[in-house]
Amino acid sequence: MIQLIACINFMNLSTARASKRAKEVGVRKVVGAGRSDLVKQFMGESFLLTLIGVLLAILLLYLAIPYLNQVTQTDVPLTFLSHFSIWLVLIAIVVITGAVAGSYPAFYLSAFQAIKVIKGNFTSQVSASGIRRTLVVFQFFLSIVLITSIIIIYSQLNFIKNKDLGFDKNQKLIFNFYTGDGRQKMRALATDLQQLSDVKYVSLSDGYLSHQSGSDFPVYLAGGNQATAVDAQNMAADENFISANGIKVIAGRDFRVRDTLTTLINETLCKRLGLTTEKAPGTRVFSKNFDGSLQHFDIVGVMKDFNYDSLHGEVGPFMIFHNGNPGNYFSFMTVSVSSTNYKSLLSKMGTVWQKNLQGVPFEYAFLDQEVQKQYEAEISLSQIINSFTIMAILISCLGLFGLAAFSAEQRQKEIGIRKVLGASIAGVVGLLSKEFVKLVGIAFILATPLSWWAMNKWLEAFAYKVPVSWWMFAAAGALSIAIALITVSFQAIKAALVNPVKSLKAE
Repeated sequence: MIQLIACINFMNLSTARASKRAKEVGVRKVVGAGRSDLVKQFMGESFLLTLIGVLLAILLLYLAIPYLNQVTQTDVPLTFLSHFSIWLVLIAIVVITGAVAGSYPAFYLSAFQAIKVIKGNFTSQVSASGIRRTLVVFQFFLSIVLITSIIIIYSQLNFIKNKDLGFDKNQKLIFNFYTGDGRQKMRALATDLQQLSDVKYVSLSDGYLSHQSGSDFPVYLAGGNQATAVDAQNMAADENFISANGIKVIAGRDFRVRDTLTTLINETLCKRLGLTTEKAPGTRVFSKNFDGSLQHFDIVGVMKDFNYDSLHGEVGPFMIFHNGNPGNYFSFMTVSVSSTNYKSLLSKMGTVWQKNLQGVPFEYAFLDQEVQKQYEAEISLSQIINSFTIMAILISCLGLFGLAAFSAEQRQKEIGIRKVLGASIAGVVGLLSKEFVKLVGIAFILATPLSWWAMNKWLEAFAYKVPVSWWMFAAAGALSIAIALITVSFQAIKAALVNPVKSLKAE
């Protein structure tokens, strides 16, 4: 899209400068140049400018690689130009860009009739003003689509960031135990960590919220069978897990230390089993093990629905069953803390860690950051679109700036006459700006339906999403018109301030 916007700029500015090159074309034709010769000349200029642009871009890219890697979450090496395929792509860019950008100006300029242009009458030849307007509309059409995308993506990411997930993700540290020896010492480590004054709860489990182990099995009530069972995601945890994660129990009770074969189910699973939240506690659910044997769990409580996984999917049936004797079964520890002085707290935790797990690296993660990682693709997309939209707008404004200067130059005498007859500076600025603002307005009307459709398709990836509202499109349109006005106004004010006597004398 950015490459296309740049090509449009070249077409517009080349045809706008036709008056400067008209006599050159006329003289060349008089001395024997054919139309094909002129087409080759102008296409050659386009290819040469594109080649120079690519060479300059390679130099700039070496400086921009660290930023590019940061934005796209990749690791492109500085030796990328050593790949033969990259050179093929660069050659293709030169050829395609040169052809797309140079074709219309070449055929337009070569169509001038020698006698007429030498006499100064070339305005009646193949008119480019209508095509220039169309290209400006298309240019801002692409820019408005990008601006709207930014607004909606940022709104969705902000919605995700602030949505109540049903559990508390803040001030939680996650520890992962990879080895059997480390897992055997988890209980002793948890006991020592619990003694620290800033530690509220320490919980052991086979997973943590936002990072599911992928474990699930079908459960059913007494009298049911596998055919009527409800498939439920599940997690095994100790008696501190609910308190450590701030999960609400709306019926029944939390786990107790001596519980065996007990479970907490969420509201969704409760409804799927045909139970009410009041009657669920005390009910027994059944499931089959992999070996075909029957196992059962007693429901002790019902949890309020919470987003145990990302917001890309709806909350499904979920259960946590109690395991008071973890052994090698648990591999994660969730530590809920009350302090925000993490430097001091982590130093104390590190000391406790080395006491129990000598030689094992002290590695940890924050739960809120782990939750955020679920949306890395969306965050990267927003950074990419944000960076390149700024570039697209800048290129569009450069083209608009050039066209505004051309328009002001073409209407120099008209502006002088209007000022002599009493037109104000504001009136002249409004006159020169009105046409361009109108073109941006048309681009906005055309871009809105496409933006609405594209962003609704993107939002379909989320079960929980921000509503697409009219103000998002209005903001994109207002911003585009404001950018266009600022760009055009500079040239318009400059033209309006010229002494009308000089304008009328100019030849």
